Amino acid sequence: MRGGAIACPEPLAAETGERIFAQGGTALEAAVAAAAVQGVTNPLGCGLGGMAHIMVVRRGWRAPRFLNASVAVGSRAEPGIFEDAFMGRSERAGRYLIDGDRNQLGYESIMTPGFVRGMDALLGMGEGRLRWPVLLEPAAGAATDGFPVYPYLEAYYTFEGGDRPGYPDVFRKLTQDAAARTRYLPGGRPMRTGEVMRQPEYGRTLERVARGGPDEFYRGAVAGEMAADFAARRALVTSADLETYQVQVAEPVQGSFRGLTVYSSPPPAHGAVLLTMLNLADEMDLGRLAWNSPDYVEAVAWATRTAFADCMPYLSDPAFVTVPVEWLTSKERVRGAVREFVLETGHGGGIPADGHTTHVSALDTDGDVVSITHSIGSIAGAGVMTPGLGFLHNNFMGHFNPLRGYHNSIAAGKRMGGGCPTIVYRDGAPWIAIGSSGGSRLISAVFQTLLNVVLFQMPLAAALAAPRIHSESGRRIYVEPGLAATVAAPLRRRGYEIEATIYMGCNQAVEFTPAGPAAASDPRGGAGIGLWPRERGRQGKA
Repeated sequence: MRGGAIACPEPLAAETGERIFAQGGTALEAAVAAAAVQGVTNPLGCGLGGMAHIMVVRRGWRAPRFLNASVAVGSRAEPGIFEDAFMGRSERAGRYLIDGDRNQLGYESIMTPGFVRGMDALLGMGEGRLRWPVLLEPAAGAATDGFPVYPYLEAYYTFEGGDRPGYPDVFRKLTQDAAARTRYLPGGRPMRTGEVMRQPEYGRTLERVARGGPDEFYRGAVAGEMAADFAARRALVTSADLETYQVQVAEPVQGSFRGLTVYSSPPPAHGAVLLTMLNLADEMDLGRLAWNSPDYVEAVAWATRTAFADCMPYLSDPAFVTVPVEWLTSKERVRGAVREFVLETGHGGGIPADGHTTHVSALDTDGDVVSITHSIGSIAGAGVMTPGLGFLHNNFMGHFNPLRGYHNSIAAGKRMGGGCPTIVYRDGAPWIAIGSSGGSRLISAVFQTLLNVVLFQMPLAAALAAPRIHSESGRRIYVEPGLAATVAAPLRRRGYEIEATIYMGCNQAVEFTPAGPAAASDPRGGAGIGLWPRERGRQGKA
């Protein structure tokens, strides 16, 4: 009997994955079904209108492959389209500021979506046991019949904490569009835990895509409705952009850490940043320090902000610029890191700290492993829906520099990064698949979880739950409240600015254990875990 494990923040999505395993499905099929449900149960963070970065490995493959199903700049986006309205860059969010936030909300912020094609490309690498109607039925049913709002979803409405330049408030987004306002702000307020959220329009769209497959979304009637809506509202995406969108298959970036082989997402995604962090941790021998002591926190913070500063100026779509991947991920590049750390050179930098992404990791006993990060951008995406389709469009245009001549300047067809879905090998075979949500903080979250497992031999669930920190510029370190109580005072005396926060990413991981497949979901989310068969899963989890 095939066994499997799946982890994601949304319990209903994890339960769906478990049911797919029970029907004889593979990890690839369970992950696709779960990701589709995530778009329903977490509609402000992900869905049909967004992107996906996918790491996958199948039994017999030498190494994983990366599927780039990211969003792409629409063909109506001319270089410098927002240049006259450019206002700078948001320090908090790292997004580019445009007068009126046209690159953050509304139709000009939408990019060509890749999620549906990404799921199809993933299924195309599998055995084809279960087809689109079976895999999308749970999501369509959840949308049509509704589900009780859970605390993690209710908290999404409050993540923003007020409207500010470069980071429009969720209420400002949702109230601009009649369909979004009606669906997600019934009675003018966010839905609360326990209330039933129904999305019948979304359910009908999922049923149409289930019957017609991905071509229905990109070339069929659904595509036609989107294209007409985009044209009427001067979006930058055209019908041709939808029709010609293709998933890109690439080799992942590869590194090593303490005898393990680590595969992560290549540019424009952020796997090189994660590998640089691990290289620095190796060079600095972080395992010699007491875990989460002031010295350890200071060293981890230095490693994360150094990696951000060193890598981010180079990461972009390699179809448009040259990205020195081998140099970025080489261990030789970090030689002398201990000396630099001691000197405290004060490297700066940063990437977007926003991003209300989600993630699903899955594996099965046949050897299939998949790690999917997917998103519609910042919370509620563009804040608009094509009438009758029921899902929010993405708003990733804000990640591109409105000024011409930069590595991440706007260009038609250019894709964006984000996320670092990762698969770790031990003794030549897949061991752990992990990924996270949370903008730039997802990278430091995956980094610290791997440190916890490898350097401090924590069980996977404990490694995900352990207190974390984040630092990407200057001498500011974000620390979770429980940890702040013990390290804040010593670090402030060393000249650091310490800020307590509960926003630290949300990891989802699965692993092969001697007892069978096991899963661990970050308690910072909804902690959804699916295991099949259940008896083996419980042993593996323990």
